[in-house]
Amino acid sequence: MRTVSGPIDVERMARHIRRDGSEEISIMLIAAGRGYVEQGNNGALLRPGDLTFRAMGQPGAAGSRDGYDEIRLMVPRTAFLEQVGNPQDVVGRKLGDTPLKGLLKAYLGALASSVSTMSEAETGTAVEGVLHLLRGVIHGQAGSADGELSTEAVRSLALAHIQRRLHEPDFGPNALAAALQISRSRLYAAFSGGQGIAATIRDARLDRAHDRIVMMGSAGARIASIMASCGFTDPAAFSRAFRQRFGFSPRDLAAQGRGWGAVQNGGYRSEDTRRLPLRA
Repeated sequence: MRTVSGPIDVERMARHIRRDGSEEISIMLIAAGRGYVEQGNNGALLRPGDLTFRAMGQPGAAGSRDGYDEIRLMVPRTAFLEQVGNPQDVVGRKLGDTPLKGLLKAYLGALASSVSTMSEAETGTAVEGVLHLLRGVIHGQAGSADGELSTEAVRSLALAHIQRRLHEPDFGPNALAAALQISRSRLYAAFSGGQGIAATIRDARLDRAHDRIVMMGSAGARIASIMASCGFTDPAAFSRAFRQRFGFSPRDLAAQGRGWGAVQNGGYRSEDTRRLPLRA
């Protein structure tokens, strides 16, 4: 499948799982956009070019904070076990960069473009090729399955979970530690090398608000509704934090967005539009 979508959050709970015992493993290549995946004790933030996995017979969550383009190949769990390995070693994770991963990404893109014209036999051969390449890519990357999360795994899972909960005003470090079923000390240790977990959550809220204000363009969405959807309850505090992070206010950014809309409609010359920088 190839999916092109706007922002989306999907949580697959126990009641959504098939009860006939069959299960498919989803191999996902992010072609565009930014998102997250979370399953079991694993989680990751996703960017274009990332490869990740979900077991569709188990609870989990995935989504995108902006528009995204995804190529997805679903294979039976039995085939994954036979030709690749234990899917539990990779679900909710993303693969590290290797030359072979680049080859696999190109292969998946080519398969997505040509599968509609393939015969059943040709498709079977192509899927076997994907699984063969995948086995080579993940060999040595899966890590141990002893149930003990590394500091990097805790951080990666926390970052993915944060993306799911930004709309909740009361969500913070305590709620995150409880959701991940780890101690506060382990959570804080995972973010000790940077600005800290509370600041990470705050900046994630601000980043999402920034992106949504840019996306609203001239559609007329209110800044207050965007603020609330990102978990902020105090307009003054939101505006102050936004300016501190980006160097301009939410209203300044919204006004610039309306200027872009005017440009698209022929209302401005190009030199009239150089007002505010976009966030990298």
